[in-house]
Amino acid sequence: MRKSRSLGVCVVLAMVSAAAAVTPASFLHTTEADFSRGQMKSVVATSLGELTLSRQVQVLMPHESAPAVVSSLAVADKAVYAGSGADGVIYRVEGGKSAKFAETPSSLVSSLLWTGKELLAGTGGKEAGIYRVDDKGAVKRLWTEAKVKYVWAMVRDEKGRLYAATGPEATVFAVDLDGKAHALYQADAKLAKNFLCLALGKDGLLYAGTDQSGLVFEINAATKTGRIILDADEKEVSSLLADGRGGLYAATSEAAKASPEGTVAPSPDKTGRSDGPTTTTTPAPKPATAPAKEPAPATSPATKPASGSEKPTSTPTAGTEAGKTAPTTSSGGGKSPKGTVSPDEIAALLAARSAAAAPSPAARITRVVRPPEGETVAPTPAGPPTGTGNAVYYIRPDGLVNTIFRRPVTILSMVLYEGKLILGTGNGGKVYSVATDGDEIAQIADTDARQVTALAVGEAGIVFGTANKGSVGLLQKGFAKEGTFTSDAMDARQMAKWGNMKFAASVPAGGKLTVCTRSGNVAEPEDKTWSQWSKEQPVEDGGFLPISSPAGRFLQYRLKFASADQAAPSLRQAQIIYQVGNLAPQIAAVQVMATVRGKEAAAMGAAPPPSGGQEPEGPKLFRWVLIRASDFNNDRLSYTVAYREVGTQTWITVAEKLAEPRYIWDTRTVGDGTYELRATVSDSPSNPPESALEASRISDPVLVDNTPPVVKALGAKADGTKASVSGSAADASSQITSIHYSVDSATEWVAVLPKDGICDDKKEDFDFEVKDLKPGSHRIAVKVEDAYGNVGYGSVTVTVAK
Repeated sequence: MRKSRSLGVCVVLAMVSAAAAVTPASFLHTTEADFSRGQMKSVVATSLGELTLSRQVQVLMPHESAPAVVSSLAVADKAVYAGSGADGVIYRVEGGKSAKFAETPSSLVSSLLWTGKELLAGTGGKEAGIYRVDDKGAVKRLWTEAKVKYVWAMVRDEKGRLYAATGPEATVFAVDLDGKAHALYQADAKLAKNFLCLALGKDGLLYAGTDQSGLVFEINAATKTGRIILDADEKEVSSLLADGRGGLYAATSEAAKASPEGTVAPSPDKTGRSDGPTTTTTPAPKPATAPAKEPAPATSPATKPASGSEKPTSTPTAGTEAGKTAPTTSSGGGKSPKGTVSPDEIAALLAARSAAAAPSPAARITRVVRPPEGETVAPTPAGPPTGTGNAVYYIRPDGLVNTIFRRPVTILSMVLYEGKLILGTGNGGKVYSVATDGDEIAQIADTDARQVTALAVGEAGIVFGTANKGSVGLLQKGFAKEGTFTSDAMDARQMAKWGNMKFAASVPAGGKLTVCTRSGNVAEPEDKTWSQWSKEQPVEDGGFLPISSPAGRFLQYRLKFASADQAAPSLRQAQIIYQVGNLAPQIAAVQVMATVRGKEAAAMGAAPPPSGGQEPEGPKLFRWVLIRASDFNNDRLSYTVAYREVGTQTWITVAEKLAEPRYIWDTRTVGDGTYELRATVSDSPSNPPESALEASRISDPVLVDNTPPVVKALGAKADGTKASVSGSAADASSQITSIHYSVDSATEWVAVLPKDGICDDKKEDFDFEVKDLKPGSHRIAVKVEDAYGNVGYGSVTVTVAK
């Protein structure tokens, strides 16, 4: 059987060689969408259409020893602290080991902050507040407030004062290190129930993001006043980051705008690199209804432009936690249910949400708490994805807003690292790097978890925490040592001879980039009938490399990347050149339409008559011939048109070597009758004469009728001031379509119907009555028209007595 298949391949190859097409074809991979169809291992594709190595990933705490939800992170020297979203436990990760470090009396650890001397934990659920944790893991209450059920985020100013974003009454508190606190600012309950995130800006300004309405407030700590500077399209602002120059990054996390599995549509465009910051802006924030005690939202710029030469901060405070999603409660009035959240409840919630295909930011499992005694809370699945996803907005110092990132993911955490924004997302568990002007987006990690819930910056790189599965990992500063990209199985659709491949790439000194190929005749590359991978060849920028894989319908290429120090190879374009044996053109249809438009009209660009549309009046002496043809090899084609009368054998050519698939046939060159038109399409413009191929197709029968219909037996009889007119209309070839008459006029025509009420035959009898005739002689003319616009006339004279 194998021998028989091989013989068949040899026969096909012989045919390919004998009828080879002149013009080769190629596969071109140059955009993120092109590369995304392949398989990547430690390799990422950027929105600029570049392939390069991903960050080196180190697992610090595997999911077997981690909580189900890592809800918060803080980095302290060489130690990493991870807060649990399932209970009040804090874990310490150091030196490749992890263990429970401290246990708060609360239900969850919603935020962590390392001050440089001690660890501060913001908690939620029972006994929510802020707790001090010493280096031995001893926990001491710093501040609690009866109305506060969640401390979603904390920041610390240069004087050591803490600010806490809380819920469910959307209040920002100022907390001294001795535990004294006061409410700095509270949003109206109609606008928000929770402040989910905080950022510390210039000149004593704070920024807070909300749930429900997707608002960003600018809060003046000195005057305890606030205003809204962003009303996002999304319902939740999950993370804020000040740039140190008066600008602010705001990330959103509305569950309904994320795809269920975090599937992202890659960029299909090759845009080139930006030569400066983007100027694309979104509309100014629409006014929001503010409470009476708050100033109305400003329509002026969000903040004053930065003055002086203040340098931007390069990274946020280590351990600053991005905002958390608001809790779902069962009781009204903004009050949270009492109780705790068990791991079993979290697992059940996740299963229920998964079954409902609800794209929830599940890292925020802390949304659901144990309901009061005797009550139950059913998880409410979010609706299907809408819009175009969640976004990162940049609120400029002058108040204008740029959208620098938008994809169908939930953005659960955000930090600044080495001049780029790093985003932890759900529901695919991916980490993105985004240029601060939005020009370049790259997925730098794809975890085994569904959500990357928390990010923190450390000396060794970016620490990330996950949920579903819970874990803690490290994206190191350097690139992965090596990685591979395997293209999709490219389909030539026929047996193809593979030529050369060409790459646009950059390979740093000490780095390495190689390529190999394999081919086959079935779509599945792992089929045993595919060839083995060819020998690895080094990739050089702009160089042609021969493809040694045997002829076949499908081809794959595989790239191997190897980094050098802190540099990695990158590839911007891959071109695979191939040639398929010449195949004849294919004609899908030959359409013929009657028209009054002649060759002169066609030469001026007149379009074919619309199907069922209005045509100019007049005899339809011409036929539009439209040829729908294609060529597998994408060869240039030429067209020939011939005709014959039905019942005869001889074809008469009326046009040949046409460059366009259309022709106007003047039927005045033939007599009335029924004809067939034949279109012949040849690929000779792209092939030598000995290998050129052609195809032909014959149209449906075409009626030619250039003879006007005849008005017969026309008579008129006067009766007082009336006249009765009768007669018939007949055409030798086509249907009578209209009957009109006029009285003593060549322009004023009146339509009448035949005796049977419808013009649907080649012969129609008619009679009609003309009223209100004045005494004297009158000329009554009758005009009849056939389906091809030919018009026949008749007239009769009638005299009305005085």
